[in-house]
Formats: sequence, structure tokens, C-alpha cells
Amino acid sequence: MTEATSKFRNVSGTRYLKALFFEYNPDKSVVVYTLKDRDHEGFPSLYRLYMEAEDVTEWEFANQYLDGWEHWQMLCECNWFKPYVERWRQELELKLRARALARIMKEAATTSKNAYNANKYLSNAEWRGPEEAKAKRGRPSAAKIKEEAQRIVDAENLIKDDYTRILGATN
Repeated sequence: MTEATSKFRNVSGTRYLKALFFEYNPDKSVVVYTLKDRDHEGFPSLYRLYMEAEDVTEWEFANQYLDGWEHWQMLCECNWFKPYVERWRQELELKLRARALARIMKEAATTSKNAYNANKYLSNAEWRGPEEAKAKRGRPSAAKIKEEAQRIVDAENLIKDDYTRILGATN
């Protein structure tokens, strides 16, 4: 297929963006995909294909289902497409992490030499991600200290207000 006759380009060679999708193009003759989670009216779901590809780099996905990496980058930069791809990326990460965690849990139940490390990983809840793991280590940040101090002050003020209200006492 030449550039001009590609299903991803118009006759002048410009790549389709919104026109690729059932939801955005009334001219169904050039539509290639749907943005729905399932195939719709004969159009394959790009979400489904993305999740099935399990390609965290997105390079192979872009080359298999679009007009290459540059086309994928163009799509990802579109404001109307960003919410879709952000959700897809988050779901794919969770899917892969869940699968890895299942393997670790299976390993933890064995008597292999890796069982200890698997159990340690699980008991330390390292599967929650690096952000939560980092938050539990070392000295709290200045923002966290300020946040906790404000929480304590607010709690004390509530207690004082209750004390005053209940006993009619003044400071």
C-alpha cells in the first residue's frame, strides 16, 4: 500500500486522527476503529487491541495497528484522545502488575529458594508501587510534617469547641 492509499491517510497523504474513529466521523467509509471498550458495528475496538497487545512501550502496537510510531504520537497529543490513552495506560499497568503479583503469590506458597523473598515482598506491600513504598521510608517531607501538624491543630480546635459547647467553659 502506498502512503496515499493507506487506510490511515487521506488522498493527499495526511494521516487521519479523529476520522479513524466511529465516534468522531460520520463518514464510516474511512473509519477504522471504535473507541468503545468492545468492537462496535463491525469496527474493532482500539482499546481492546491495546490491552491485548500488552505493549508497555507502545511501539509494536503503533506499528501494528496504526501508521507507525509518529502516527501514535500524533494521536496521543490530541486533547480529545488524551483521556482515552491515559485510562488505557493505567489499566494496562494494573493488568500487568496484577498478573505479576499473582505469580509472586504463587511462588510465595512454594518451598523454593525464592519463597522467602516473595513473602517479604508481599508482607512489605511493595506491590502497591514505588510512590507508597517511598512514602513509608525515611524522614517525612516538610509538606507531610506541615500537613500532620495542621491535622493535629484542627483536631485540638474541635476538642476545644466541643468542650466549650458542652460545659459552657471559656479559656
